[in-house]
Amino acid sequence: MNLVKHPQPTFHFLLTSVFRWHTSEDLHEAMKYMDKQKATYWVWYVPCPKTSSYEINFYQPQVEGSFVLAQVEFDKRGRVVKHKEDEATA
Repeated sequence: MNLVKHPQPTFHFLLTSVFRWHTSEDLHEAMKYMDKQKATYWVWYVPCPKTSSYEINFYQPQVEGSFVLAQVEFDKRGRVVKHKEDEATA
């Protein structure tokens, strides 16, 4: 039997807060991990494989082409996601 190799993803997500950071190719899994702390965090798209090495300065990946997808905050009801577009229209 021939097994098909899937190519390595060319991007991943970096989630950062003042307490911790987490990388994953699965956004849902990464958000579940970060939600446990109940603290504001940012979701970044990083255009390189998860195994890449790069600097993180002031909670931001130092990779050309990276951008923030959302800021996640918490209120009495639970998670509140603020998308980048929300700030532009506020």
